Amino acid sequence: MVMVVFIVLIFTIGVLVAIERNQTHFKDVKIGNTVFTLEVADTDKTREKGLSDRYNLPKNSGMLFDFKTLGDWRMWMIDMRFDIDMAWLNSNNQIIYIKTDATPGSYPQTFGAGSPSRYVIEVPANTFNELDIHIGDPIKIN
Repeated sequence: MVMVVFIVLIFTIGVLVAIERNQTHFKDVKIGNTVFTLEVADTDKTREKGLSDRYNLPKNSGMLFDFKTLGDWRMWMIDMRFDIDMAWLNSNNQIIYIKTDATPGSYPQTFGAGSPSRYVIEVPANTFNELDIHIGDPIKIN
C-alpha cells in the first residue's frame, strides 16, 4: 500500500511540474545583432515574479515582460540576487528608455520609462553597453 501511495505521489508531482513547465514559454528576441532567448512573462503572476529568487542569468537570456497594452509600467528588484539591464519598448518595439546595472540593493525603488510602453526586457547587466544599444534602437521580437 505504501508503494502505491508513493507511486501516485511521484506521478502527481511529475504532472504538476509538467503543467508548470508548459506554462513557461520563450521568444527569440534580436537585440542589435545578437539573438536572445527570453522567457515571456505575460500574466500578472509571471510579471510579478519576474526574475526574483534566481541565482543568475546566463548570457543571451533574460525575460520579456509583455503587458499587452501601453502603460507606465514600473519595475522593481524585489528578491533579486544579481544586477540586470532593463529596456522599455513602445508598441513599435522601439526602445524608449534604458536602465543599466539595476542592483538588488535598489529595492524598494521602482524604475520606469516615464512614458507609455508595452514591453520591458531584462537581460544580464552590461548587455546594452556591450552591444552598443541605445534609446531609439529597434528590437525584433519573433
